[in-house]
Order: sequence, then structure tokens, then C-alpha cells
Amino acid sequence: MLTIINWIKHFMKKIIFYISIFCVLTFSSKAQGTLTTLTSLNVSDLSNYISANYKLKEKTLDTLCLYTTVFMKFKVAANGKIVELALSEKTPDVIKKGLEKAIESSNGHWSNVDTDLEYFSKKTFILPIVLFYGRGCEVGTGELEINISEERRAKEYRKLNNTARNANYAVMDILKSNGKYLNMLECVILSPLTMGASGY
Repeated sequence: MLTIINWIKHFMKKIIFYISIFCVLTFSSKAQGTLTTLTSLNVSDLSNYISANYKLKEKTLDTLCLYTTVFMKFKVAANGKIVELALSEKTPDVIKKGLEKAIESSNGHWSNVDTDLEYFSKKTFILPIVLFYGRGCEVGTGELEINISEERRAKEYRKLNNTARNANYAVMDILKSNGKYLNMLECVILSPLTMGASGY
């Protein structure tokens, strides 16, 4: 009788062990499945890497007041790494660093198939990024029309207008290379990415 009980206990331990291994492997494969290999057919999935890895601290969000568009220009090297990365010059430093780190999370996730490598080697990619941060504005953008003085309203609109104006310079920055403006640029413009945090 004791032998049968011991055998059952031993058998149950094995079952629990194998179930645990199965669960770990399943979780691991699902986690890896979220990182799509980037190919010539799905370059726009790069936005998923940026969205998942772009982080700003809460205290930083509380200081930002801007509504604008910036452009990220880059190439993909044969080793699957982002090279010649440039962002619009007037992008705030804290956002620029966050975006650079986020796009670099795609390093090593670019296809090394010959047809893809040939495609990447000939292309300059541009990703427009629409930024909206309202938490650092003195009043929420929805309140600009009511319950505030004309002077304060004008001040808030000037602040937002200055950041919106930067989008004009951002368009010019696309054509900039080594400090000089190009007459033209052959590139692939990816679908825009929207990032930010609204006001309170």
C-alpha cells in the first residue's frame, strides 16, 4: 500500500514538473512573439517597438506643454542596426533621448534575408511623430475658452503656438544633411505615430 502511495506521489511530482516546463516555454514563446521581425513588407511595425519602449517619467510629463510634429530620419545597416539617426532639431532633449532609445530597441530585429537587406540598404526612412503633451500647460487645453482672463488665455495660446510652429522647421530638417539642405530626398515615409499625455 505504501509503495503505491509513493509511486502516486512520484508520478504527481513528474506531472507538475512537466506542466511547469510547458507553461514556461509557452510564456516565453508568447513574449518573443510580440517582437515581430522587421522586413521590407512591415517596416511600419517599427512603431510597435517605439511605443513599447518610449518612456518618460511622470515628473517630466508634468513639465511638458507642446503640440507639434517631429520627424525621425534613419537608415538600417546590414547588421540590423539603426544608423544615421536624426530627429528634428527643435525636438526637446528629453523627448529626443527617449525616442532615440526607443527606436534602438529594434536593433537586431531587422530581417537579414538578402532581398530585405538590399531594400534596406537603398532606403532612407522617415517617421513622422505627432506629439501632444498638455500636463505642463498652466491650464488644460479644454479650459482655454472659459473661466480664464484674456491675458492668461493669450499666454497659453502663445506657448502652444510656439511649439506648433516648430513643426514648420521640422519639415525643413528632413532635407538637411551635414548642415546643408538637399534639393531633394528619395525616402520612404512611414505612417505617423502619435505620442503624448493630455492635460488634467
